[in-house]
Amino acid sequence: MRKLKDLIPKNINIKWKLTLWAAFLMLFLFFSYNILQYFVIQNWVVNKEKQTIHKKMEEVTAYIQDSSFLGSVSDSEKYLDVLNEKYQLIRIVKKNNSPLFTISDEVPQSWVAPKNVTKEELVEISPKGDRLLIYRRPIEVNGFKGTVEIVRNLENFDSLINQIFMLVIVTGLVAMILSLLGGRLISFQLLKPINSMIRTMKRIKENGLEERVQINKQRDEMTELGIMFNELMDNLEKSFQQQQQFVEDASHELKTPLSIIHGHLSLINRWGKDNPTVLERSIHLSLNETNRLIYLVSELLTLSRAEESTTNTNSLEEVKIKEILVDIVENFKIINNDFEILSTIDISSDFTLKILKSHLEQIMIILLDNAIKYSANEKIIQIYVRNTGKQLTIEVKDYGVGIPKEELPFVSNRFYRVDKARSRKHGGNGLGLSIAKRLLDIYQGTIEMDSVYGKWTKVQITFTLEEDVQKVR
Repeated sequence: MRKLKDLIPKNINIKWKLTLWAAFLMLFLFFSYNILQYFVIQNWVVNKEKQTIHKKMEEVTAYIQDSSFLGSVSDSEKYLDVLNEKYQLIRIVKKNNSPLFTISDEVPQSWVAPKNVTKEELVEISPKGDRLLIYRRPIEVNGFKGTVEIVRNLENFDSLINQIFMLVIVTGLVAMILSLLGGRLISFQLLKPINSMIRTMKRIKENGLEERVQINKQRDEMTELGIMFNELMDNLEKSFQQQQQFVEDASHELKTPLSIIHGHLSLINRWGKDNPTVLERSIHLSLNETNRLIYLVSELLTLSRAEESTTNTNSLEEVKIKEILVDIVENFKIINNDFEILSTIDISSDFTLKILKSHLEQIMIILLDNAIKYSANEKIIQIYVRNTGKQLTIEVKDYGVGIPKEELPFVSNRFYRVDKARSRKHGGNGLGLSIAKRLLDIYQGTIEMDSVYGKWTKVQITFTLEEDVQKVR
């Protein structure tokens, strides 16, 4: 047997599928209820008829047994005639199966042959298409032995059942139409947010990523779906804009050194080959730009890898932070001996954190490198590390050129530089803080900056510590 879902074509849209499923469900419930009601009514009426014929038999036998009817047959017949009802037959049957007398009201005697019985019986027959309920009980009074026979025609009952059946059919047809209309209405209401989303997608395809789904005040699953869709579109638009900005900035950053290299090569090609001074100068500058290109591409690759990183912090081994920081500070002191690098690492030697050693080193190198690059005449770098019990904070402060307050929110953006000329002079590409921020995001860390333009700049990174992994001794 084919399943119900196999009866529904697979190429129709979800609106009609919901309509048909809703209609099938409503029809199933409707017909199930009506069929159950039909059989309940039928069973109730049959039991009622049996109770009625039983009560009538009690009345008839009680009267016969309480009177000497053999001497007054006509009187008994008159009483039973009064006792009889419409569509009912009362008959006294003698021992030889012949009727003593019969009283009938619209029940032909020929439909039921007289029958003498020795014990009660209740049967149901259907002669001539009508249903008859026959109840026979043996009697013995004043030497008479026979049977009282009562026959009830269930025509009224059948008429009622037929009317109920026709009512079920008619209401079923009406219910079928209403079910389709109701299913259509239900599918329209359920799919209204989805249709709105589809229309929004079409507008996005035509007009761009700015379109959004309208959110209703009702807070249901469909509303949540619309909110989630809008959030995804916001993220997509943001990512698209970042990617577009990244491509534009990278193109701009790569264009300048390539143009310089091309210019020097053209100069050498025209007349620089015969002039050692021009040749040496052009080669030197071209090599500088080539090194800057290599450094830029390296930073771009590092940032790309950081953004694609799926490091699982739960699987990392804990590393001793103080040992790593001390080594980094010492290395910077050696290679920058004209700077005074002051460090206060206020954590124990056994303090550990779940982080890749290379990531922590790269973050600290970026912060210290920026501090040294943009220091002015006062070549002092201060490093302060402390554990508050809930957080590990690392501060790096320099007394250099500083950053204007209005530009602080943008300094961690890709390729952003406060003073482009000065940054280019120091070899900056505006990617260092972007890389540091992305690496911190992997470990749910944060980076904050504060600065007074022309005086100092302080960068603070923070790691949130879990209670079960804090180790402070």
